[in-house]
Amino acid sequence: MVITLVVTLIHGILNIHNLSGLAVLNQVSVFWSCAGLAVVMLVLSVAAEHRQFNWVFTDYENKTGFDSPIYVFMLGMIGAAYSLFGCECAASVNEETQDADIASPWAMTMSIVTAWFVGLIFLISLLFSIQDMDAILNTELHMPVAQLFQDAVGLWAAIAFLILMVTCQFCTGATTVTVASRQIYALARDNAAPMSPFLYALNHQKIPANAIWITTALTSMVVLPFPLSEHVFETIVSAATVAIHLAYALVLGCRLGVSIERQGRFSLGRYSTPITWIGFLWATYAIFAFMLPTAWPIEANNANYAGLGLFIVAGTTYCFWLGWGRFHYVGPTVMNDATDL
Repeated sequence: MVITLVVTLIHGILNIHNLSGLAVLNQVSVFWSCAGLAVVMLVLSVAAEHRQFNWVFTDYENKTGFDSPIYVFMLGMIGAAYSLFGCECAASVNEETQDADIASPWAMTMSIVTAWFVGLIFLISLLFSIQDMDAILNTELHMPVAQLFQDAVGLWAAIAFLILMVTCQFCTGATTVTVASRQIYALARDNAAPMSPFLYALNHQKIPANAIWITTALTSMVVLPFPLSEHVFETIVSAATVAIHLAYALVLGCRLGVSIERQGRFSLGRYSTPITWIGFLWATYAIFAFMLPTAWPIEANNANYAGLGLFIVAGTTYCFWLGWGRFHYVGPTVMNDATDL
């Protein structure tokens, strides 16, 4: 926990005092992620013993305790839903992006395409390299993929893989603070958050420093319950994941209910409505899937608390709206380059 808090503080400092370093960190993150995955797949391809083609693509392994293949398939889709969220991060820094009406949609689209393509190849590499399924499922490392690497290519290679993951997570964490702080800044700018003048203030570098510190503090608060209860921490993470997909579904649902006569420079044309329907249905399904029980029999140590977390988040948000938001929020503020970042 202490390490996580220190890393979070470093992320906050980087976002406030070292924008050039943050930009370099983002570039390193892209290179490190792509090159690192290529090296990992190469090592697995050369050094590990491989499963048969038929086992990888046709074998059915069900260790959930549920008998229904359809239900197990639905559980398997949770990984796909989890891996694709976060593509909207580019939109959170629109005001600091040149030609954002073109650049941001392309960034969102390509992030999904890249995640799908690279993730598929990486997943196939992992499946071919599985040595002992039971050892992976019952690992004491609390990270099944680390057990997979240890079984396939040895302890030191597994440590190298974990270093790769930690580096990627460090870079991603810094970017996440950037994105979350810009969301808080935007809410404050529209008077949709308490202490809006404080959160909306910019420092001499035109950076929302107060919003960054609030983001850092809120992140630390999420981490603090972990030593007390692993279930509380997992509930918070699950609630955040489900709430994000709920936000996706709400936005896409509103888009389907409102006719837009004027198209922007980036447009899907006649495919816009069908693709929006697909996105809406997928986000709705993801909300439902994330709240499904994942193991049987259901016990306190394996229960899915995402539904409880979503109820708390939704209830808190609604109470906040009733007690504060409806009296202060009047709609988004129109900004331009002359008046803002």
